[in-house]
Amino acid sequence: MLRHIALIILLTAVSLAAGVAMVPGEREQWTMLVRDGRNQEALRALEARYRKGGREVDAVLHLYKLYMSFADIDQATRVMQEFVADHPDNPAAFTLLARHYGDIQDKQAEIRTLERLFEISPSLQTARDLLAYYRLEGAFDREEGLLRTLLANQMITANDAERLGLILAAHGDLFGARDALTRFDEIANPERSIGRLALFDVLVQIGDKTAALNRAASWIGYWHKASIHRGAESEVPSARLIRMMMTVDERAARRLICEVQRNAAAAPRDESDEPPNDGPCELKVPGPDGDGNAVTNIEPRDEFGRRRRR
Repeated sequence: MLRHIALIILLTAVSLAAGVAMVPGEREQWTMLVRDGRNQEALRALEARYRKGGREVDAVLHLYKLYMSFADIDQATRVMQEFVADHPDNPAAFTLLARHYGDIQDKQAEIRTLERLFEISPSLQTARDLLAYYRLEGAFDREEGLLRTLLANQMITANDAERLGLILAAHGDLFGARDALTRFDEIANPERSIGRLALFDVLVQIGDKTAALNRAASWIGYWHKASIHRGAESEVPSARLIRMMMTVDERAARRLICEVQRNAAAAPRDESDEPPNDGPCELKVPGPDGDGNAVTNIEPRDEFGRRRRR
């Protein structure tokens, strides 16, 4: 008899324990409500959990999504701001907040958030977003500051390095322009000419003529070859560069350009390349129209191809 009573009591206790274990917890409750599309009930459950301090990442994000689904922008903004405050060094939190501001078209708040995001986790995507905004709003001082940061961190793209160099050169910061345009020269496609011509001019202005001529000699062979494949243009970059070199130091320019010609003659050639010149180096200085004059008959010209007064 006693054994029977004890067995009944044991089975009852096990059943009660199993029943308690099967009752869903708070997390399971709101998860099931969201899954079943009972959004109003899920919102109330998540709000109650949030007020009690339950701020797990998935719960907060579901609460935010529910507020947005009901167009409760103020509450959604508050939740995201508090989420960032709870995770002040988490780039993902700032990314979500910036995206939220973008969704509600609060541009100023979005930019402030992106600037903070760039401070804690610099990235090219964040920089591109900020640069696009600065240029659209005409905030060129902030653009320049960001470009300088990108240059210092070796994160700058070729286009931005060229732009920064041209901006600094226009402002008279020749050494800053030299650094930016040198970086451009290192990473840009070899066909790009505007930034390299500007770098040549900057190097000459700061008195580093040797570096200017040596860099020009490294560019000129490729530009000349590229101009052959492109065909006639109003003025090929190699023609302008040769005139600039001759203006700076005619003797050194002749020597460097002749070395380029000899190296090109010795290199393997494609069928479309010009035939090599095995004879003495006859340097020609193209005019603005592309016609060349032998160096013995060259007329003094400035870097823009205009005749110098004797």
